[in-house]
Amino acid sequence: MRLFNYSLIVLLVAMLIFGCVSSSPEKENNKIKVVASFYPLYDFAKNVGGERVEIVTLIPSGVEPHEFEPSPGDIKAISGADVLVYNGAGMEPWMANLLESNNNQKLIVVDTTQGVALLKADGHEAEHHEHEAEHHHGEYDPHTWLNPIIAKQQVVAITDALIKADPAGKEYYESNSKTYLEKLDSLDSEISASMSNCKKKDILITHATLGYFCDRYGCNQIAISGINPEAEPSAQDVAKIVDEAKEHNVSVVFFEKLINPKTAQTISNEIGGSTMTFNTVHGLTKEEEALGMDYISLMENNLYNIKMALSCD
Repeated sequence: MRLFNYSLIVLLVAMLIFGCVSSSPEKENNKIKVVASFYPLYDFAKNVGGERVEIVTLIPSGVEPHEFEPSPGDIKAISGADVLVYNGAGMEPWMANLLESNNNQKLIVVDTTQGVALLKADGHEAEHHEHEAEHHHGEYDPHTWLNPIIAKQQVVAITDALIKADPAGKEYYESNSKTYLEKLDSLDSEISASMSNCKKKDILITHATLGYFCDRYGCNQIAISGINPEAEPSAQDVAKIVDEAKEHNVSVVFFEKLINPKTAQTISNEIGGSTMTFNTVHGLTKEEEALGMDYISLMENNLYNIKMALSCD
């Protein structure tokens, strides 16, 4: 009889312990709901938010953010969200209309390039911007996240928003953010070291995505077309690019995964060179997801290709 009572007590204590664990504030229905416009911001928020957040993206993988059009389902998604994270700088020209349709008064909206020193589409630095209304699509280069140091600023903006939405998780978010910022520092150091001894400096790419990257690492971007990937170069433009590539002894033409490689292949044939992909990290393919790849590993893959193209030691 005593053995039975003792066993019963042990069982009740175990149930109480597991009951306390299951009622943790990190359980699914208490998670902060975050909507990110596209993949880099999703990955940043995921690394900072960890188990305290539930994140979805508006733009599916394989869709160009410039070309995306929000659906009624996207409006519904942000109506139930705590935080909306987007890049800004004109990357999501449809965002203003989406926010006008929003009736979620508690939604914390994060323009992650707020305060970032933007480059204009022509490669010159613009003044710090204050409001989304000033982000005219095509006026600024929006590809800020391709510079890990600017990506750090975007991560900090996301961290501040999550703390505002969930003050109880402040220490948790700050700890995760510190760890991820250190990883971005390591990525930056790796790229800087790798590109310090390159025999070439010129990177020929289908459209102007490398402004912030080259501004940081001392390369020279030769873009076949401008910021907008939909813009098709004329025959005269192509001929000019071919002459410039030959003048600078460029032998590799980079094209982005979401862009038709036809123009890159044409120019490559003209200069007797080859083509390589540059991943702008807009989203993960199913294969990349299966391999567990993320922003940092994709940037490391880009570095590998660039080192080959620029003959880096």
